[in-house]
Amino acid sequence: MNIAITEQPDYAAYSIEELEDVLENIDKQAFPERYQAAKNELATKRATQPFEDDADSAFQDEHISRPKWSELHLVTRISNITFLVLIGALFVTVFTNFIVISEWINNSTWAIVLLTFAYSASYYLSIFVDKRHAQFVTKDLRGKMTLIGMPLLAFFLCFGFVDTALPYTIHLASDKQETERKFAYEKGSGSKRCRHPLLLKENGPLSDGRLCLRESEYKRLPNKGWVYVKGYESGFGFEIEGYRFR
Repeated sequence: MNIAITEQPDYAAYSIEELEDVLENIDKQAFPERYQAAKNELATKRATQPFEDDADSAFQDEHISRPKWSELHLVTRISNITFLVLIGALFVTVFTNFIVISEWINNSTWAIVLLTFAYSASYYLSIFVDKRHAQFVTKDLRGKMTLIGMPLLAFFLCFGFVDTALPYTIHLASDKQETERKFAYEKGSGSKRCRHPLLLKENGPLSDGRLCLRESEYKRLPNKGWVYVKGYESGFGFEIEGYRFR
């Protein structure tokens, strides 16, 4: 009875699908010999498969599973974490009423370009060194288009990270003082996030900003004027807390 339990399976009798299932679910630490035997047998069977037409290949591509985190190369993990940070920064950009200092904006281009290059390089390096990850990413047309468009997407994400999320994060950790500033404004066109915006114009140390109003307030205001904005100011920007009109 004990011999039957410890006997190694005859993987030569398994189909490709069955071997893939074995490799997906086997405990590699507990059964390293079985894992390697199944892996070798799968490679042998795939090598002896006849040439498949494009339709069969496309069907198989759709069923390529996402690699587990533990199976990813270190470079791929770093690239993925960086991407998640940049996506998180995008939410900060959208939902934060923060006006960055002009000096930061005027000198941020080099940082955006450098970060875009660094992330794009890590992304393409992960495709090169992590074959399993590359197979999953390129399994469909959308993934292949991502390979081409990644530098542009990276630039867009890095732009929001460097110009808003990063100075806002430093602002939160810095000494701040409550203050009120007078801004010239003009009405702007609405968006899904801010349907009734005032575009704030600043000639001092701050860059231009935006203030979202209620519809009733927006309608009764002239197209241009002045607004007093309250908030917390640091050496990195001005966080809007409230406003009033005279």
